[in-house]
Amino acid sequence: MSSLGQTTIVVTLLEHMHNVTYLHVASLALWVFEHFITMDMEISYIWGSSHWSVVQIMYLIVRYSAYLDITLNVAVQCFPILSAKSCKSLYSAIMWILLPGMTAVEVILTLRVWAVWKKSRNMGILLAVSFFSVVISSWANGGVLVNSITFDAQEFFIRGCLVTNGRVAMEAAIWGILLAYDTLMMLLLLPPAYNAFRRGGKSTLANIVIRDGIIYYIYLFVASLVNMIVVIKLSPDYFALLATFGRAIYSAISCRIVLNIREQGWQNQRVHNTAIAEV
Repeated sequence: MSSLGQTTIVVTLLEHMHNVTYLHVASLALWVFEHFITMDMEISYIWGSSHWSVVQIMYLIVRYSAYLDITLNVAVQCFPILSAKSCKSLYSAIMWILLPGMTAVEVILTLRVWAVWKKSRNMGILLAVSFFSVVISSWANGGVLVNSITFDAQEFFIRGCLVTNGRVAMEAAIWGILLAYDTLMMLLLLPPAYNAFRRGGKSTLANIVIRDGIIYYIYLFVASLVNMIVVIKLSPDYFALLATFGRAIYSAISCRIVLNIREQGWQNQRVHNTAIAEV
């Protein structure tokens, strides 16, 4: 390869890695900012609660595991030259922190739907089967992805980790699985939303279902779809371009759902109790 050709490759790789780094840093800033503006709600409705529930535990897993993998993603891009073995270990750590965090996100979204359906037994069975199918397939794809990725961080003396190959389509599959599952959750919210709207559309239930369900679903849909397109269409070194941003969006929305529901439940506690308020 000519000197000019090699220089062009190095410049392109540096540009790609800088773009990934910028988006990782932006995702971390977004996550910290979102946590900061909701800290008062977290203190009141999570830490200040008199009893602990599964949803609170899931909230804390989502909230604080995101700091670990998002920060680690930023650190990986900023580390001095790393060996391929070190990159493999770091990306494995990121994946095995990310997957439990995203699983906790889906637990929150699933329990919300079950609560809206007044904890119906049949709906509970449907949700349980769907949820475990999603978890098993997502974790399996994540394992295949991590094991298949290869790195070459030394050839051009670029800081951080340079992904050169791997079954990155597995990441697209993970986002596709999440997209399909979240679509199912949205569709299951439509009948209760319609019933609430038919009764006037001004009840607490209607507000929660429409605002935190259908509207938030749009953000999740866009985040998953864009991640799928990026992974499929761009070069392997861009496979993690929006992964951290998608993680931040998913986690922020699920945390907001918990806080908003608990805030409304707290306000209505002296008036009446509902299944949603127990979330």
